[in-house]
Amino acid sequence: MNWKTTLQVAATYVGAVMGAGFASGQEIQQFFSRYGRWGLVGIIVSAVLFALMGWSMLDLQARWKITSYSEFFKRLLGNRWGLWADGLVSILLFLGMLAMISGSGALFYEYFGFTRWLGIILTGTVIALALWFRGEGVLWINSVLIPLKFIICLGIATAAVFFAASGDGEGIVVLPNPIVQHWALSAILYVSFNFTLAMVVFASLGRDVQRPGARIGAVLGGVSLGIFAFFIGSALLRFPEVIGLEIPMVAVAGKLGDWPAFFYVVVLWLTMITAAIGNGFSLVSRVVQTNKLSYGNATLLILLLLLPIAGVRFSQIVQFVYPLFGYLGLVFLPTILYFWRRT
Repeated sequence: MNWKTTLQVAATYVGAVMGAGFASGQEIQQFFSRYGRWGLVGIIVSAVLFALMGWSMLDLQARWKITSYSEFFKRLLGNRWGLWADGLVSILLFLGMLAMISGSGALFYEYFGFTRWLGIILTGTVIALALWFRGEGVLWINSVLIPLKFIICLGIATAAVFFAASGDGEGIVVLPNPIVQHWALSAILYVSFNFTLAMVVFASLGRDVQRPGARIGAVLGGVSLGIFAFFIGSALLRFPEVIGLEIPMVAVAGKLGDWPAFFYVVVLWLTMITAAIGNGFSLVSRVVQTNKLSYGNATLLILLLLLPIAGVRFSQIVQFVYPLFGYLGLVFLPTILYFWRRT
């Protein structure tokens, strides 16, 4: 057992999923909390699926010696459909980066009162610097920052559930979403969407995650995601008046005082950055594989395309784009399990 690899993989798994939507409470709000207490059951189901799918994916990746997500899709779906999946997931990675940068803008606006564009430009700059260090940089950043973020965010969410004064809302507000209308389907779509992102990040890291202890790390990461999501969901149910905000968990942290809210904002911003770095590295690596752009030029091009449209509202991305790509990911979940069991 290589515990360093185990912890790195667990941290990278959490980092790939725990982005702007997750830690801000927006994803938990859209996919779980709007179903009331059944949403908490959905979170438990999602944690089990995250652990199972993480183990299966890394097992297959090690057997097939995968070094890129395009290669992985071709092994799963064949050349023709693998090419389609490759293109669609590249769009998903771009939208994932857009969500992280847009969420940073919303954070700077709702908490600090600054213009959204200050947060957008500052976040884009940090992402560009981090991508300079490539694969090893992605693993290192996640292994250092994710445990810190996880402890602080989980601590604040837990404290809010047990110690903050009860919410003064009139009840749980069920936010309408024509794309998803049942808690069980919502839980599966949530795993489907987020696992697609994690799968792409792991495949792009190639042999960096094909080491002893990696599969245990995936299980540990899945369980950690479930624990964190459960406490965020519980906090949102306890304070129904925050449901509907762009960054609901900052309002929850504010129930404990100004300093907890400030720490949550800082950690949340770092969370957005690490998730965007994971998506960005995967997308840049794919562009470089076409042999048309160098790594540096591909990074610059993607950021130049992202920044002008990053002003779109963060909640709109989570509400409509994420579930649609969740349906796309439904192709991957049973296919991965099939090949894993067969081999």
